[in-house]
Amino acid sequence: LFSNLSIINDDSISKILENYYATKDIKDRIHQRSSDLRKSISIKLDRLYNKLNKQEKELIESENADIYKIKGELITSYIYMIEKGMESVEVSNFYDPEYKNIKISLNTNFTPSENAQKYFKKYNKLKTAKKEITSQMEITKEEIDYLENIMLSIENCENLAELMDIREELGKVGYLRSKNNSKKETKLTTKPHEFVSSNGFKILVGKNNKQNDHLTLKVASNEDIWMHTKNIPGSHVIIKTEGKEVPDETIFEGAMLAAFFSKSKMSSQVPVDYTKKKNVKKPNGAKPGMVIYDTNNTVYVTPTEELVVKLKSKFDN
Repeated sequence: LFSNLSIINDDSISKILENYYATKDIKDRIHQRSSDLRKSISIKLDRLYNKLNKQEKELIESENADIYKIKGELITSYIYMIEKGMESVEVSNFYDPEYKNIKISLNTNFTPSENAQKYFKKYNKLKTAKKEITSQMEITKEEIDYLENIMLSIENCENLAELMDIREELGKVGYLRSKNNSKKETKLTTKPHEFVSSNGFKILVGKNNKQNDHLTLKVASNEDIWMHTKNIPGSHVIIKTEGKEVPDETIFEGAMLAAFFSKSKMSSQVPVDYTKKKNVKKPNGAKPGMVIYDTNNTVYVTPTEELVVKLKSKFDN
């Protein structure tokens, strides 16, 4: 029952307690120091969720643009039945396979021809808007993904230096006021998680975007395995292959780590994409931690803390 739990051996119980409370104190300090940051990002995320919801409604309306064209053409076809001042007209819809009647609202101040033009204008406006709305939705989704990833990075912080990395990054991309507005990459001062698989392969896991970029763009070789949860905010995971064939067990363990250090930590059957690092690219102008990739495989896993502790303890020993 307790085989996968980490055990601390020490002659002094007071030393164990001291270490426990020191770790707890650091966690509490990080939580306090990050409260303003978490609040600020939560407010931004709420606004973005509302924005995306509005855009989705606009997209649905734009996809129904054809109904406005049909109403304009029906008004034109039945213009002899319509007079200025009418609030609506009900006509047979010859675009419908069953020729069902359709009720068309009219502006009482418009002539029949002006009412038809109103529907044609609405159709053309929505048709043009569809492409623009789709483009804007992609931008909104990217921003949501980025900020959700930042929230996850804050939760993953194990010391104040890692929290400072996040603040520095947010200053560079314009989310926070920063004394140093330089876009120049700064040196990595904090360390990613390190694990060893059951088959002896080193697995590296980024705790924040600065570490993610460093692992993927600087540390990983082209033949190393790169992993990330599919369409879910999470860490970049690198399996160092050292030119060897990676067994399925190590792929599974790497996927478990990717799922555990993601927003879906508490979920089951989490999809994790993996590919060789050479298939991973960072587009020009992309935000920290954001990459694109192709020719990937996907594995589904249910993360457990027991496995994470086991792989970490193997490294520590």
